[in-house]
Amino acid sequence: MRIRITAGGIYDGEGKEIPVGTELDVADFDVNDEGQPVEPHPWGGRFVAIGGGKDGKTAVTNDEPPVGPFTVVDGGKGWWTIQDGKGEKVGASVREDDAKAFDTMSDDDKAAFAAEHAKA
Repeated sequence: MRIRITAGGIYDGEGKEIPVGTELDVADFDVNDEGQPVEPHPWGGRFVAIGGGKDGKTAVTNDEPPVGPFTVVDGGKGWWTIQDGKGEKVGASVREDDAKAFDTMSDDDKAAFAAEHAKA
């Protein structure tokens, strides 16, 4: 099955974080119509299935851009996260300087940044 990483916190066998947006081939498992695993999965919510699956069907994914209002949240240890209007993390964590810069952007610029950042 082919998956796309959509959030941080997934690491390779050497302990290095896999970048958001990376596509990987993984062992098959059942997914629902949103491309998420049917059974609990340790990566649940941090990837979408984009191809394959036990039934041979390609999962339907929602590639809609994130919607505001956007907020910046201190993630600890010098990292910050951008969250969409649903309180969900958008893209990878950022450093404090980028978080402060994001907070000064117009709503339109925040939306454009978040849409691009979600693809990263």
